Amino acid sequence: MLAIKNLLILGCGYVGEKLAVACLAEGMRVIATTRCAERATVLQQRGVEAVVAASPADLPDALLESVDAVVDSIPLARNEAAIFAVQPLWLPAIAAKLTGVRWAGYLSSTGVYGDAGGAWVDESFVCKPSSARGKERLRAEAAWLNLPLPAEVFRLAGIYGPGRNILERLRAGDYKVVAWQPPHFSSRIHVDDIVAALLAAMRKPRAGRIVNVADDMPLPHVDYVMQVANMIGAPAPLRLSPDEGEKQLSQAALGFFRDNKRVSNRLLHDELLAELRYPDFSRAIAELL
Repeated sequence: MLAIKNLLILGCGYVGEKLAVACLAEGMRVIATTRCAERATVLQQRGVEAVVAASPADLPDALLESVDAVVDSIPLARNEAAIFAVQPLWLPAIAAKLTGVRWAGYLSSTGVYGDAGGAWVDESFVCKPSSARGKERLRAEAAWLNLPLPAEVFRLAGIYGPGRNILERLRAGDYKVVAWQPPHFSSRIHVDDIVAALLAAMRKPRAGRIVNVADDMPLPHVDYVMQVANMIGAPAPLRLSPDEGEKQLSQAALGFFRDNKRVSNRLLHDELLAELRYPDFSRAIAELL
């Protein structure tokens, strides 16, 4: 069992902050990067050693050499021309300086699989992403896995939790959802279960491992939002046909739900978490309210 003492979180956003708090509670020293000074202040108030940096390549060598674990939660970047993964830009420059690292994790997305026609996809499924986001996530995965570092990849389903969910949007009464035919399945995961999976991987590492982090209930998005709306007493969302959805919703919004797949979490259960705290979204609704 690996004992982590000094953790570096690159891009400490929603998931990163939850992970940082959990790791601090375990007695770890947590250093985290952010591009925002105000965000750094929030993290410092949590007990995190926050560093404002435009890129991990700007971090001092001494800091990089002092850590024995790294979590990369840096999102895709966007310019006027495209959306792209930044890991290939800075990761080669810092890899040789991570001399003490015994475990690293990259937080990717199940969007790398692309469309599976509603079939189950596990980690052996051949990735054929249809979106630029999925393609760039694969590039970021490769940047980590092709290095001589003990790195793992965690493909996260749709993330939700306190402060990040659809409850307020549903209550507003103007939520629109596409009723795809045939129904398009998608998967979700509560932030607390992501943190639990990462902590478990730190304790039981396996270099090169790729793990789907999703709950036990893949569900068509239209069914999901209808059920949540009913559970919280919100107005029923407006169901759009695929043609109406193409006209009324942004391509970014459509991109998240156009692919049709059911994400298998068997490996997650077999190797990291025998049980999830939130095996499906209904378990979390009372707490989210």
